[in-house]
Amino acid sequence: MLLAVLVFCIILGALRSLLRGALHLGHIRGPKSAAYTRFWMMKVLASGDSAAKYVQVNKKYGSLARIGPNHLLTSDPVTTQKILAVRSRYSRGPWYDSLRLDPHRSNLVTERDTRRHNTLRQQLSPGYGGKDVEGVEAAIDTRLNEWLLQIDRKWISSPGETKRFDIGRSIQFLTTDIISHLSFGEPLGFVKNERDMYDFLQTLESRLPIVEQFSVLTELNTILVTLSNIGWLKKRLIPSPADRSGVGRILGVSQKVIAKRFENQAVSPNDILNSFLRHGVDRDQAESEITVFAGSDTTATALRATLLNIITSPSIYAKLQSEVDSIAATGVVSDIVPNDVVNQKMPYLQACIKEGLRVFPPITALRERVTPPEGDIIGGNHIPGGVNVGLNMRGVLLNEAFGPDADVFRPERWLEADTKQLNEMKNIHELVFGHGFTRCLGINIAKMNLNKVLFEVGGKFLSGADRIPPRRLCMWD
Repeated sequence: MLLAVLVFCIILGALRSLLRGALHLGHIRGPKSAAYTRFWMMKVLASGDSAAKYVQVNKKYGSLARIGPNHLLTSDPVTTQKILAVRSRYSRGPWYDSLRLDPHRSNLVTERDTRRHNTLRQQLSPGYGGKDVEGVEAAIDTRLNEWLLQIDRKWISSPGETKRFDIGRSIQFLTTDIISHLSFGEPLGFVKNERDMYDFLQTLESRLPIVEQFSVLTELNTILVTLSNIGWLKKRLIPSPADRSGVGRILGVSQKVIAKRFENQAVSPNDILNSFLRHGVDRDQAESEITVFAGSDTTATALRATLLNIITSPSIYAKLQSEVDSIAATGVVSDIVPNDVVNQKMPYLQACIKEGLRVFPPITALRERVTPPEGDIIGGNHIPGGVNVGLNMRGVLLNEAFGPDADVFRPERWLEADTKQLNEMKNIHELVFGHGFTRCLGINIAKMNLNKVLFEVGGKFLSGADRIPPRRLCMWD
């Protein structure tokens, strides 16, 4: 009898799922299995090529596609701007809970309550934006100079010896040291020691596949909250300041620095942490914000992708060399290039940066928003309330506004476009850094990093009379 009841319940659940799949969002096209299960979403994330697969889905089914029983995906720039607008009634979905290092504590990235999120933005903006931070450019120059000198000493190949330099990993070390310097007043030593300090990066990277699945099976986040309330389990599930490595160790470092600030506030340096505390951020919240070193990984991704596209295209490589040489010849650069010089006098490098961010946006995760209770009209389709809408950023940046070759890395498009097309391209491209109340607070620092690193790699290793032939600098291992 019990078995019969169990079988009946399973059959009833399956029929309910089939009926829901046929009726709920049935007017939106997408992969057939997506109407009934989230398995398609999980499979795409597990493939390691989710960004490309999202693009394929929107190309096949339209700018609004169904990718799950209650999940949609949009690649339309106007829809994306509408969803992220300041007065948007869309809310952050349970997708964001999967990003929490501690399920009981949120930060600016993971906070779902709109009012709380906006308050945090106001408190953190002067710090992340660099307004309250003394000597932002000088700090970046110091860290960049340390990195360049290390390459000079240890990683330049000679005719009799080829040295393999993993510039991809090394750039991660550089950006993490830059952000930690701006946050704490000193770097964590990734570049100096040429290693992943405390296994911080390795820990984050090993967590990523788990986080991705939690972002789909959001019920697991609720289970994690419950389990982490159990003392002996919490130590195994949540990073702790007592950990010897990983995020927990960085949390421990953060706690010590913050404790010192509270002990002697009179001598606190004008860094990001001090800005947070002066604008009313409490100790626990400051730890949550500082520990993630916001922007270091996305900046590293942008740098690596842009650099890879440049050095693998001989014509682009040559044009950038010429521009760097012309700037060097004027004598305006004596040490690390000033940010203003790159911004104002290097249009081709600026075009390379824009194009790098466009063809390989640093963030391609869905960042799902939930439709308001009354629903919404998207692309002429009525979408009921409570539906998760994912943002296909890579698809957005392949919009036809960028031309018929939008999938190609071609910086010239930014220099050749007429005024109307250029304005349209810029309007869409700005979505790389978010929109409305989700716009990145650290844009200025991120752009300064991109300007300086890409110039210095070009200036030191590609330009001038002592240019090192490409074969002597094995840049990508």
